[in-house]
Parts: sequence; C-alpha cells; structure tokens
Amino acid sequence: MSYILVTGGAGYIGTHTVVELLAAGYKVVVVDNLVNASYDAVARVEAIARAPVPFVRADIRDHAALDAVFKQYPIAAVIHFAALKAVGESTKTPLKYYSNNIDGAITLMTVMEENNVKNLVFSSSATVYGDATRFENMIPIPEHCPTGPTSPYGQTKLTVENLIRDVHAGDPAWKAAILRYFNPIGAHPSGLIGEDPLGTPNNLLPYLAQVAVGRREKLAVFGNDYASRDGTPIRDYIHVVDLAKGHLAALRYLEGQTGLCREWNLGSGRGSTVLEVYAAFCEVVGRALPYEIVSRRDGDVLDLTARPSRAKEELKWQTQLTVEDACRDLWKWTLENPFGYQTANYVWDHFGARDSYADRTHTVATTDGRFKVTFTNYGAAIVRATLDGVSLQTGFDLEAGYKLPANPFFGATIGRVANRLADGALVLNGATYSVPLAKGHTHALHGGPAGYDKQMFLGPITTKNEKTGDFRVKFVYNDPHMANGFPGDVAVNVIYTVRATARGGAIDIEYEAELTDQAEETAISMTNHTYWNISGGEDIAGTELVLVSDQQQEVDATLIPTGKFVTNSDVVTFKDVAAGRRAVILGTEEPKYDYCFTAGDARATTTDTRACAMVCVAEAYHPATGITFTTSTTEPSFQIYTGDGVNVPAGELTPGFKSRAGFCVECARFINAAKFEELKPSVVLKKGAKYGAKTEYRFEKAEKY
Repeated sequence: MSYILVTGGAGYIGTHTVVELLAAGYKVVVVDNLVNASYDAVARVEAIARAPVPFVRADIRDHAALDAVFKQYPIAAVIHFAALKAVGESTKTPLKYYSNNIDGAITLMTVMEENNVKNLVFSSSATVYGDATRFENMIPIPEHCPTGPTSPYGQTKLTVENLIRDVHAGDPAWKAAILRYFNPIGAHPSGLIGEDPLGTPNNLLPYLAQVAVGRREKLAVFGNDYASRDGTPIRDYIHVVDLAKGHLAALRYLEGQTGLCREWNLGSGRGSTVLEVYAAFCEVVGRALPYEIVSRRDGDVLDLTARPSRAKEELKWQTQLTVEDACRDLWKWTLENPFGYQTANYVWDHFGARDSYADRTHTVATTDGRFKVTFTNYGAAIVRATLDGVSLQTGFDLEAGYKLPANPFFGATIGRVANRLADGALVLNGATYSVPLAKGHTHALHGGPAGYDKQMFLGPITTKNEKTGDFRVKFVYNDPHMANGFPGDVAVNVIYTVRATARGGAIDIEYEAELTDQAEETAISMTNHTYWNISGGEDIAGTELVLVSDQQQEVDATLIPTGKFVTNSDVVTFKDVAAGRRAVILGTEEPKYDYCFTAGDARATTTDTRACAMVCVAEAYHPATGITFTTSTTEPSFQIYTGDGVNVPAGELTPGFKSRAGFCVECARFINAAKFEELKPSVVLKKGAKYGAKTEYRFEKAEKY
C-alpha cells in the first residue's frame, strides 16, 4: 500500500491532518525538522489513531534526505506544510523565510519529479491576497481576488504557488491543490494535540490561552483603529479539525483527476473581530482575561474573510465547527497541557538507532528529584528506577539487551495471557485455539513467542499534573486477531503513574483492554515482569520478605495448576509478623520461590478488577539501603519468584546477570485460569466489556516494618 508524505507533519495543522488521514485509512510518513515542533506530537497522533507513523527528521532543503524517504516508502502523494509561518517575524528575517519556504519547495518538488510523484496538496495562506479591501466586492474573498501579499511570509507562499503553476504548465500530468486557508484555531477534541508554539505565540488564541494559565501577563491586541465593528481586525477563524478535513477532501479530489492545478479557499465564510474571539474564549474560561491595545502589527490588514463556495461545490467540503467549539477544544488542550508538549522533569531519548523514533526511553522524576523512573516503548517496559540514586531493579541500558534470547522478560508488560497456559490450548465459544508452546515445555508461556514483551507500543502520552507533580505515561497497542493464536482484535492501554510519597515514590500500573472487532470473546491477563533488587548490590541476598497470604496454587511436575490451593509453610505473612515471627530472609540460594498466591478469591470472577480495593500483597526490606518495597493490587493473585533462572552472559553491549539478580512480584489472574470454570470469568473478555487491573509498586526509605 502506498503512503502519503506529510512534510511539517509534526506541526499544528500537520498533526491534525495526519490524524484525519489515518482515520480515513491512508498510510502516512512524516518528515519534519522539529525546528518549530515536537516529536511528542507525532507520538500522540499514533496514540490517537492507534497506528504507527514512520517519522524522518530532515530539512526539506536536504535533497538526499528527502530522496531517501521516497526510496524507502512508496509515496503516492505529498501534503506540504513545512514552512516558517509567522507574519511579524518574516518582516524582520525575510532571508530566513525565503530560504526555508521557497528553497524547500523547490527541493521537494525536484525530488518528487525525480521519483515520478506528481500529486501535491500545498498549504498556502490567505495572506497571499494582502489587503483585499482595496478592491470592490472582494470581501468575502474569492479565489479570483487579485493577490498582493503585504509580508515576506505571504510573498513566499505566493511564490511557491507560482512555482507549482509553472511546473504544472510544463508538465500537465502534475496534480496540485493549492489551499488558501484563513485563521486556524482550536485543538483536537481529545485534548491530546494542539498548537504548541516554541516561543512567544504569534497568533491570538494560543497567546490568550497562555494568559489564561498564567504563562503570560496579558494579551496584546494589535490595533483598535480599523474600520470594523469594534476597531479590531476581522478574520475568518476555522477550527483546525475542519481545516485538516479540508486537506483530506483536496487529496481525494486529486485522486479523481488526470491533471490539475487549482486554488481553493478553506474558511467558514464568517468574519470575527479579535475582540469577539477574545470574548468567546473568556466565556469558555469563565472569566475576563487581561489585555491591552497596542499599535498595529506590520503586515496586518483589515479583513481576511473567505468566500469558500468553490471548496463546497468542488471538494464537497465545508466547516462544521464554530469559533465557540474551537475555544472549548483549545481550553481543554491548554488545561491538560499548560506547557504544551514541554513537560518539566520529563525527558526522552532514542533507545535503539539514533534515527529511529519508534523505540525511545522516557524518564520522569518526582519534583524533589528523589525518585526517577525510565520506561521504553519496547514491551512498554520499566527499564530503570532509582530512589536517592540507589538502583531498584535489574535491566539493560540498551535496547539490544531487551532483544537478547537470554533476556528473562526484564521490566516488560506481559500478555495477551500472562504466565502458563496448559497445552497452549484455549476454548472460547466452543472453538479451540492454539497458542505456541514455550521451547522445551508442554505449555504456552507469557502470551506466546511474540507476546507483548516483544511488541513496540505506541506513544506514550506523557502528562504531568501540575498540582500534585504526578506523571502519567500511557502506552497503547493494538493486538491483532490471531496474533500468537489468540482470537479478536484487542485495544490495549498500559498506563503508568509515577508519584512522590512521603518517604520516596511509587509506580502505579493500570491495564485496560477491549475487543474492537466482531469477535465475541477472547482471553486476556496482563502483568508486569520487573525484577526488583533493593539491596544496592548485584543480587537480592539479605532481602527480608513478607507476604499477605500463605495460600498458593498447587502445581504438578510441569508447573501447571492442579485446581487445588495448598498452604506454603515456608512463607511469612503479615499476620505472622504481627504475632512476632521474623520475616523470611532471602539468601544466595535458599529459600526458592516460584509460586502463585491468592490475594482475594472473590476477585477471580470479573475481567475488570479496578473497582476492587487495593490489597498490599508483599513487602520487602533491605538493611543495607534502608529501602522498603511494597506491592499492592486489585488482582486476585500474585506470582512471586526469586529469579533463580536468570542467566544473561555478559556481552559487548550489555552486562551479565546471574541467578537472583532480582525478584518478581507479578500481580495478575490465577495461572491457567482459562482452564478452570470457577476462574475462567476473570480472563474471558467478552465483546462490549472491559478488561482492567491496577497494581502499585512503592519504594520508601523507612524503618523496618
């Protein structure tokens, strides 16, 4: 299947257009130099669409880099956004604008021609018209209005338009849609993407939004002496989602043509003054915001209102959303992302190849800096956690380590069905499904050979609660029908919350999933497979351990549950400690644990345990570091093991890890629950229902329990 190349696809309008393209079934590749954009916007687009978006960081003036994109992907058409766009700035730095906007377009179209791609949707601007009030009967502005830009920015847009016309005249096989749009405003209704200027905003509403959240003192209104209703300039404000759909409509229109170069206005046809839009936004916010009148801005004109009839007739497109809708969506975006994509105490880095954006590390730190956690897209894994500089877990510093055959699932999300499944056989709705067996075993393990631990999760959507300082890191994954033998398409979310506690920090994990196709039911049980080590050393020796229960699933010689629960007299429970019994102390070899204990039998009857009370199921302490580790969960069981099977040889890129490098506390559904009628309701997810679970890992410097 061919791709649509979107240049500048990490920007404000570009991201919204990519969302609409993906929703319409197109495959997209994005090129952006990130000078005025953030890659986090692309990651959020992936999360919204639940689809990967290949990304290449490159300047459109780089012929070789662009050509490589065309060689790697079968490009069918290009939507060209990449440009500098601030009217005021262009009057001060015209050389920068002419170089980027015009030279970039020339390079892009040269590469397109060399690769025989001749379908182009160009992001132009209503600024090409200049002051249309100088002509009679040209307000609202039609496409045949004479052009006359009043800023270098507008001149660059008109020059590129003329370039496209000349190329088409020389080769009528070219199909080009020139979209002159007016004033984009608003944000995606999800609140996940929106306008995020990386400096002082140049546009009205982004600036006003920053005033509303306290980032700016007051709004500057550039002039109140225009011949308008209230003396401020008139603009045609268009919701960015409507605008994005206009690009989709233009692309589809070109698909039905044999050769074309034509202009369309994209606007609402309704003009609003600056103060009218100001009032609409204040209404949504619920209070008047401070502003002052200042002198006119260079390049501004009285009225830029569109006559969009050509787009309505030919592209079958018109605006559906209002200024009030845009204000509401912008306010949602601003409240949830007061600093846009820039989040204090959060940084990301490449995890695999430096030019790959699919797998990244994401590090968040509590406000006091004591507790830091790093996640990665590969397996939605926890790769690093520290408290006061003390490492709390076992893992690799490089992506290569996680892809080693010897990697014992360090830090990973486990699914579709965690732990062991006898014979790899699963009966649902009277049909039998087969999950590949683990090598050398008679059971399937952790969802099969290509389980969630080996998948590249999309996103994450990383947000910070400015009041509490908590971070929310949400990864998404679409598990396709019959992957590893499991029926049904399942939309999966793994949501981490990192937060400070009174004496340390905590990682909350929430799992949610639902069927998205016509399958009536499937099986699912998820968990986290992190090996914790709070000793400050290379192994867990000396760790003191207490559990909530001594009731475990009985297993046979192949480690498959028999259906019975038995007492494990080797463990120490919280009740035992309260009665004066000492905690179990883990040694270098003994005692060995690899058992599934009960946390609450009543929870084994529902696929969504999130409404259940959190129960503390395990607590560990190490005297060398003074760190306590507690695990609480809404799940019916927890598997605990001492990592005796860990054996990762030291390599060129990764350190070695030996037996007992860490211990695991996996909270999930009971082992092999799909094979027991009384446990099956907890793992069989039906159409229209939700799967959900919550677990908390807490680390604190504390007195021994």
